[in-house]
Amino acid sequence: MAGKIEIRKSGDKFRFVVLNRSGEKLLQSGQFDDKASTKRAASSLARAVSGAEIVDATRPIGAAAKSNARRPS
Repeated sequence: MAGKIEIRKSGDKFRFVVLNRSGEKLLQSGQFDDKASTKRAASSLARAVSGAEIVDATRPIGAAAKSNARRPS
């Protein structure tokens, strides 16, 4: 992953923040009650996005299947 995920504390709640290489905030999670669950969520996000592909979910399901199907010659 190019940036980093920081766990931050605000009062008695925790959240994680995703930063790019320049340290700019890309996104911020909701609040968690404890540090352990915050860390688990941040770890799950890191695993999910490493190697993830971008999929256009705006296309109809049938159209995506048809575009990938072989056409007879």
